[in-house]
Amino acid sequence: MMPSSRAAAIAVPLAAMGLLAVALVLVTMPAGSRAPVRDPAPRGVDTAAAAKADPLPSWNESPAKRAILDFVRAVTREGAATFVPVADRVAVFDHDGTLVCEKPIVHGMFLIDRIRALAERRPEIAHEEPYATLLTGDIDFIRRLGKRFFADLTFSALAGVPEEKLEAAASEFVRTARHPVFDVRLGETTFQPMHELMALLRANGFSVWICSGSGVHFMRPAAEAWYGIGPEHVIASRPATEMREIDDVELREGESPNRRLDLVVLPSLEVLNDEARKPVSIGERIGRRPIFAAGNVGTGGDIDMLRWSQSGDRPNLQLLVLHDDAEREMAYGEPTNASLDAAARYGWHVVRMASDWNRVFARPLAKLRTTPAGSPVPEPSPKPVDAPAAAPTGGRWEKELAAFATAERESPPRPGGVCLLGSSNIRMWDTLAEDFPGIDMVNRGVGGCRLDELAEFGPRLAAAVKPRLVVISAGGNDVAAGRTTEQVLAAFEASVAGLRTAVPDVPIVFLAMNPSIKRWEQFERQKDANAAVRTFIESGRGGDGLHFIDITAAFLGQDGEPDPACFIDDLLHPSPVGNARRAAIMRPVIDRLLAPAER
Repeated sequence: MMPSSRAAAIAVPLAAMGLLAVALVLVTMPAGSRAPVRDPAPRGVDTAAAAKADPLPSWNESPAKRAILDFVRAVTREGAATFVPVADRVAVFDHDGTLVCEKPIVHGMFLIDRIRALAERRPEIAHEEPYATLLTGDIDFIRRLGKRFFADLTFSALAGVPEEKLEAAASEFVRTARHPVFDVRLGETTFQPMHELMALLRANGFSVWICSGSGVHFMRPAAEAWYGIGPEHVIASRPATEMREIDDVELREGESPNRRLDLVVLPSLEVLNDEARKPVSIGERIGRRPIFAAGNVGTGGDIDMLRWSQSGDRPNLQLLVLHDDAEREMAYGEPTNASLDAAARYGWHVVRMASDWNRVFARPLAKLRTTPAGSPVPEPSPKPVDAPAAAPTGGRWEKELAAFATAERESPPRPGGVCLLGSSNIRMWDTLAEDFPGIDMVNRGVGGCRLDELAEFGPRLAAAVKPRLVVISAGGNDVAAGRTTEQVLAAFEASVAGLRTAVPDVPIVFLAMNPSIKRWEQFERQKDANAAVRTFIESGRGGDGLHFIDITAAFLGQDGEPDPACFIDDLLHPSPVGNARRAAIMRPVIDRLLAPAER
């Protein structure tokens, strides 16, 4: 119920990327005096009812519910060894995904609303990216951009606005905006079981705080409207602000010379309240280590907050909400599984939405439209932009083959180089000479190419080049077209078999399918296919001379998501930056494989 493991408090420098927010007011309390001021109960919640026999009616009888009730009884039982004074009964909740549906991120919806307001004042941005895409309402685009670019967008849209004016706009948005999947006001997508939990904690002397990575100007109005939590109990990301004199109207006789002063948002990040920064922010704002902390599975951003809460000397409890209910809400996890791995390691209680909650929202909500994964903004058809016809044979490939044959007659490639086979991520690689100086890189990429097509046409292309090394970069289109891992592996095996007949004894390198912004939701399936190919290669079942190069890291930023700098405007194909990064990973292997021969 109350894990006993301890960990040191973590403090790391603030990352130079994040979400928008503004400075918060520090709540102080003289040491040894009365308990800290607690936020009021959420609107419509009877805190007295929370103290009755079943204060958590939306929770099924489960280990998580029993742990909560046992914990509250233990820390409030006077005279018991587990008793915690009221002043130290601090509870912190993450927001997005913990208290409210985070598909889509509600603060991202507010940002789009503000960009639309900006476009009314500056119509020219409607033709600039990424504004043009966001103005279409593509909320998922914010996630694909990554935290750093989200921050840049936020600053561009909101910089120079007085914080009171910004929070007034947020209040109106919170009051009127509707969820794109459930078609109800956003406040109706807050989780009823968590309302009951907060009411139970308040009824037992806890001060309840929200600690969010979203922007503070959005979180303050949202917390007050949805949970009855005042702005003084909101901890969130924030930019720098400065005080400016706003009213420059000439003063009348007898009027105070003190003109209107506002705190104005600046285009520079002050605090990104995420990951290891969350404990630091809590310590700065509250001055006490929370004995209760709740986060969710989604990005791994709550791990440090829960670890810090657990590592104190007092009894404590940590909850991690898992979104596994695709019917009533959404179903998703994390690419790295970091949060669930941490929960298993440290003994946190995982709240499984599908089995632990008999009610998710205050009333049942019906979805308008979702993908099978529960995404509120369905992606376009999985068919890629440059997808080929379904059949491997056809006029498109014949035209490509004819074009290559013409090029080889007019300017024959020098034998002994590297033949690159693959889809448009190869065809569009026009900096090969710069990225691989001194090596003859012969580009034989075909837009939309799949591995099963390479099995038929790859041998003809490679034989004409007479290479000492073949590099294959394909498979992403197979995955996008719905091919299973087994089908991708079978197509790779067939491609290898075909190449062996055309260029025997030539080493073959397979480049791992790389992540991209446009196909980020397919990355888990790409990884499975990559792993299957790698296992096949390393097992030796394909014979000698097969090699695997994992270029995944070349396309990811520090946050573990695709780095926008690595992609061109279509968010799919590598940019010169992305090509240079993958070339840096490829070059040592290619040098080693070509070493026996003179280049």
